[in-house]
Order: sequence, then structure tokens, then C-alpha cells
Amino acid sequence: MYKTLKKIKTHFFWLLLFSIAAIVQAQESDERFEFELLRQNDDVSFLKQKKDKSFYDQLKYTKLGENSYLSFGGSYRGQYEYFNNESFETNETDGWILNRLQLHTDFHWKDKLQVYAELNSSSVWSKENPNPVERDEFAISQLFINYNIDKFSILIGRESPNYGSRRLIALREGPNVRRYFDNVKLKYHANRIDFEAFLSYPVQIRPFGFDNKALDSREVVWGSYNTLNLENDVYNLDFYYLGQDRDFAIYQQGLAEEIRHSIGTRHFGSYEGLLYDVELVYQFGDFGNNSISAWTVSLKTVYEFDLLGLGAEVGLKSEFISGDRNASDNRLNTFNALYPRGAYFGRVAQFGPANLIDVHPEFGIKFNNFKLELDYVAFWRASFEDGIYGASLNLDFESLNDEKFIGHQYGAVLNYEPSPFIILEAETNIIIPGKFLKQSELDNTLFHFVFTAEFKF
Repeated sequence: MYKTLKKIKTHFFWLLLFSIAAIVQAQESDERFEFELLRQNDDVSFLKQKKDKSFYDQLKYTKLGENSYLSFGGSYRGQYEYFNNESFETNETDGWILNRLQLHTDFHWKDKLQVYAELNSSSVWSKENPNPVERDEFAISQLFINYNIDKFSILIGRESPNYGSRRLIALREGPNVRRYFDNVKLKYHANRIDFEAFLSYPVQIRPFGFDNKALDSREVVWGSYNTLNLENDVYNLDFYYLGQDRDFAIYQQGLAEEIRHSIGTRHFGSYEGLLYDVELVYQFGDFGNNSISAWTVSLKTVYEFDLLGLGAEVGLKSEFISGDRNASDNRLNTFNALYPRGAYFGRVAQFGPANLIDVHPEFGIKFNNFKLELDYVAFWRASFEDGIYGASLNLDFESLNDEKFIGHQYGAVLNYEPSPFIILEAETNIIIPGKFLKQSELDNTLFHFVFTAEFKF
């Protein structure tokens, strides 16, 4: 097995060199290339009418017949990550390198059938104990068939999920390993409505080569996510139901099987330069022998304006996410964000969306191909009877005192995109512990830095 993996790594190295060569040539190609977060949504149909195709153009659009084609692509993302006082309690530093290479092929037949396959390799260097979202040496991250019948489509296979604001179900782009679901989906698309019903099994990530199991029954999620366009894409309304069954769930209250139902609505749009996004979710169900009653409300506003000839924006985000009010009663009030994006409050990702109140102002400015973002977040516990949960929704800090204020977080991100094919980004965060952490003997200031270089083709 070791020799096989070593050969695969060698092949991946050559594929990486090939990818970089393709990117270099792509710089000379058509300016209309755009890459989506989920690459199965890339639109390369404009190449159909192009007569003199370069090597890269042919790689992106290989005609197989009338209205049928095959497309190849991929990406490489390298990150250097550094922490000082990652756990707030020891004066120690550590740094490591994260690598993620993804290669895909995308087959389309007459606007009826799409077959998509994606291979992923996520590795970490110079870290003794990588966590589960940092290492997945070789995996089939996506492999599905999508068939269209008039306004309906059905998808069967493995896919990375992404719904709405990505607060409850997201592909987890920030961490090194994305999230994969084995699922079946039924979709309906009309002029003003998108309807989707699904049954999914989240893939439990294992660190080595091709060792992720299909249809792992320890966890299952099902539901319907729908979007109604109210007026020319200016005003939109999401409404959804999500169900989840987990064999093992851990909260301040204890460990038990959890069956949870989430009903939510989201209103988002824009008005005279002001972007807004309001979301409300209520949850009910059973946690062992206890009932569940939890909720969250979130508000995000962004105002775009001209500042000395440069594009600028100011924003404010705030959330109230319920926590358990009494660990000894027969009711669990801790909100479960299900499968949220990993970098919920920046790449530092110390606090997750449970038992939390946050106020998050931010400022951004664009100049040429650069964008600078500055932000501040103040964190409180919603309930002093409940602890603090991490980005993966594990109970990271138990409730050991009656203090609510968790701490201050200051962040800055500098992003540079010279072309659609290259992204360079530097992010730094400082977290100053508040009274809750200090009285838990966690009083060291945390410093975090990450540099990202991503190449797409």
C-alpha cells in the first residue's frame, strides 16, 4: 500500500507541474475565463464558437459531438499557517504548511446530462498531530451524475454542498479539506423559484489514501432548500427545512444520539448600494431523552461607496446563537449549525456558531487588483450555563464560571488577484481573551497568520 501511495504522489507531482504550465499558458488565453467556487458550475460554453483554440482552450473545451463536450481543470492551494498561543494557555509557537491539489473532468451531453469527477489530495507538512480537516491524502471528493428533464433535474453521487449563506450547510472552503456528501437530489427551476429536496450522508474524512467510506450511516441529513426571487434578483427569499440524525453528539449537557429539525428563512437583496442579509432559524427534536429547543438570528449589512476614486465598503454583522440555559433540565437549547463553513470568523476559527453573541464591524477597500479588509469582532456567551464550541462544533471550553464576555478579535486580510488564475492572500488575527477565558486560566493573547497562494486552471 505504501509503494502504491508513493507512486500516486509522484504522479500528482507531475500533474502539479502540468497544472502550473497550463496556468502560465492560460494567462495568454481568453479574458472571459471565470472560475466558480464549485468548479462543476464553470461555464466554458463561449469556447464553442472560438475558431483558433489554443492548447489551454482545447483542454477546457474538447468537442465530442453536437452540443457535447469534455472539460478538464483543477487548482492547487498552498498555505503557510502560524500560531502563537493557539490554546490561550501556553506561550508556544507553531507553524506548518498545508497543500491541496484538486483535478477534475466535466462531461456535458446536449444540456441533458452532466458527469463530473474530482480527485483531491490534501496534505500537511511539519505538524505532528493534524486535525481531520487538514489531511486527506487521496480521495474522490466529487463524483456524480446530473440529468435534466425539462425544468427538473436529478443528481446522484458524491458532491460538495453549498446552500444559501453557507451558515448551515457549506463545502468548508477555509480548512484544507472540503466537505463531501454522498447524496441524491431532486431539483426544480422556474423563472422565479428554485426548489431542491435531498437525502445526504456526510463523508467521514480519514487521513490516508482512498479510505473514505461511502454511505457511512453514523450521520444522515435530509431536507428541502428553496429560493424565491421576488423582484429581478434584487429581493430574494430563502425558506428551508433541514433534518439531521447523529449517533453521537457532545454538548455541555452530555453525549447522546441527536435527531434535530431546523426550519429557517432568509431575506436578502440590495437597495441603493446597501446589501442586506437577514436569517432566522428555529430547531427542535430530541437529544437522548431530552427535547431540543434552539434558535438563531443573524443580520448582515454592507454599504458600497466611492472613496477617493476607489471602491470601498463598510459592513456590520451580528448574530445571536442560543446556548443551553440549564444543563440539568430535560431540554437542550444549544444551537447546532449542522455543517457550516469552517472559517466562520476568519481563518483563525477559534469560536464556532453555538452559544454565541457577536458584533462584527468591517471595512474594505479595493485598488487595482488588491483588496484590503479590516474587521473587529466582540464575542459573548449567549448563556453562562453553556460552554464555548469550536468551528467543528466540538465543546472546546467548558463553562467554569459565570462570565459571559469571551474576548476581542482584530483581523486584517490583504488579497491580490492579478488574473482569474492566481490568488495571493495574507491574513492575520489577534484574539485578546475576555473575562470568561481569563477566569478559566486562559489569559494569553493569541496571534495567527496565514499566507495563501492558489492557482486555478
